[in-house]
Amino acid sequence: SSTRPDERISKSHLFTRHGVGHILDIGVLRDGKPIVLKHKLTPLRYLCPVHDQFDAHPSYVVCGGCVFTPLSWPWISAHKYSDGWEANFPSFNSVSSLPAKGSKQIIVLSGVLADEVNVGYHSKKWLILKSFNGKTPTNIRDLVRSIATCKETYLEFRLHAVNQEDFNEQLICLEMEGVKKAEERILEQHMIASFCSEDAIPPEFKNGDKSKTMVELLKKAAAVENQT
Repeated sequence: SSTRPDERISKSHLFTRHGVGHILDIGVLRDGKPIVLKHKLTPLRYLCPVHDQFDAHPSYVVCGGCVFTPLSWPWISAHKYSDGWEANFPSFNSVSSLPAKGSKQIIVLSGVLADEVNVGYHSKKWLILKSFNGKTPTNIRDLVRSIATCKETYLEFRLHAVNQEDFNEQLICLEMEGVKKAEERILEQHMIASFCSEDAIPPEFKNGDKSKTMVELLKKAAAVENQT
């Protein structure tokens, strides 16, 4: 700049000094001729959001004591940089900067709330969800939809550690009826008001009162199916 001639700045400053929505004129050469292209600036979106928006509640779903949540930097910071730093917490740097595509989210198993229904899985945590009953959920809402419309005897969650999806797959298999019976007990024991956050409930299941348990949502999903 004219006021600081001895300093150099990154070319990204030409973009970041403007606000979102600004129409930027970009000069380029096409066939040796200069032309001006116009580009509207939009915010960058990543698979791992930098923040959870303002005044946001945690996004989650609890199924059989397994707590699933979308990967985000606030979630990472809560485990990695808090005063109660947790040893062996994995680095998600390889996936955190990937660009977002539509409503795609990386869903992680934050932990397992110990109960007799999930014996053997209590130590599993910080794993990326690969599939649920053979289907890969797009986001936390799609996972809730898949659980609500599940007619299988067992719930199979296939997971893997970060960067180990090809050789270290892990399985959590829960019996549906056992999960139904244990749900109210788990939520009450851990003082959780609802089995999932408000934003995780699919819009087609939001008619009437909010479903506070998975059992209620299963009934609502069945009613929706009967109407179609």
